[in-house]
Amino acid sequence: MDRQNKESDLKSYQEIKKSALIFQEEQGKVYRFTKRSIEVIRLGNPYPAAYRKSFKTNNWQCYIPSKPFPFLFNKPYINNLSSANYPIRKNAQNKESVYKKMVAYAGEDKIAMLNLFSDRYWFLYCLLMREGNYALELMNTNPALVYLLSAHAVYHPLKSKIYWQSVNKLMKMKRKNILGYFGFPACETMVKIFAKIKPEHCSVDLFFLLRTTLQNSPSILRQLSFYPVLTPTCIYIYGNGLGEILNPKLITDISTREYEERKNINQLIEDICRILNILKTYNINVPKHELITMNDLNAVHDKLLEKMLQIRDVIKQHFPEPPLPDIKCNTLWIEHIRNSVELYIEGSEMHHCIYSYTSNIQKGNCYVAKMLYPERLTIMYKKTPTDGLQLIETHGKCNSKPAPELLNLIDLWLKSNFRDLQEPEQPVAYPPIEKF
Repeated sequence: MDRQNKESDLKSYQEIKKSALIFQEEQGKVYRFTKRSIEVIRLGNPYPAAYRKSFKTNNWQCYIPSKPFPFLFNKPYINNLSSANYPIRKNAQNKESVYKKMVAYAGEDKIAMLNLFSDRYWFLYCLLMREGNYALELMNTNPALVYLLSAHAVYHPLKSKIYWQSVNKLMKMKRKNILGYFGFPACETMVKIFAKIKPEHCSVDLFFLLRTTLQNSPSILRQLSFYPVLTPTCIYIYGNGLGEILNPKLITDISTREYEERKNINQLIEDICRILNILKTYNINVPKHELITMNDLNAVHDKLLEKMLQIRDVIKQHFPEPPLPDIKCNTLWIEHIRNSVELYIEGSEMHHCIYSYTSNIQKGNCYVAKMLYPERLTIMYKKTPTDGLQLIETHGKCNSKPAPELLNLIDLWLKSNFRDLQEPEQPVAYPPIEKF
């Protein structure tokens, strides 16, 4: 029996060896061999580069790694390093060995900095290795500015060689002039504001929003300078014109809360922004009141919702045909919402802001359905680039969260796995829901 297990393990290990990792310290190159291709990353001299050759075409091509450091593979799981399964343990140990050599070659301080960001790892790494001490010092003092430089091509499309020549020139300029080159106010206040943005919050979309906000309302620059830390929530609030009604103390309070709580508040703020845009479309004036506490924020949300629902009969909008059929059976009963009036009724019954998504649904950006059984829920989903269907969110009355098992049912429905179920019975009758 032991002999059979050993032979099985050796056979499995031979399969793993076909996806081998090799690091050549002298050249600073790491190789990854698979059945279909060879991938090579040069970590250093004369400059970082990544290449891939497919066995099908037998041509080398440059490519941009999307994974964080070490770029070609994932760090081994700790449990795999001591696994009783020989192939798994051996593969993990090899990965760990290669990873440690790569870190030693690139420098632990640089890798520690890269791990603080949420994307653009390869561009940031290239910037650190190409620009040396200039980039290292700048990343220590103003990481958001280094992130902006790593996204140079997003703001100024350039050919590869010209791109890095331009970055090299920018790196030696004054920081306010770097910001001016990217369309931000070229002043020391802007430099200080960038220094308040943490690496994990950096994103191209966030900087585009910040730039547009400052271009449209230059006076906001001074208001942003008073915040000790500048978070995406804070920038989003000012970018959508809510800085005029939200007290700075409330904005600071929201920005410093835990992620899950901040996520729920962000959804509330997004709802308010959508409702304000709808009311603006129908020329409905909304009086401005300063919001000091979270209770004020919830109160204005409910008042805006009431105003928005008053215009439901102005126009009845029909929504695009949903990609899924309704499901009406003993196990699951879900019906799509097909026009703006039905959407209003759903929002009124469930007491949430689904009606504020009217424009998005009309454009086909998402689809909405209501579950009647086994629980009363509102479901929003969308198409993905691969033509699959993905759940965006689902809520019960007053935005209550559904049970995990219901999420599994919805997932099965989105994957069209309910086609062979029995013909429907009538759904459970629900009593009318009282309005607040």
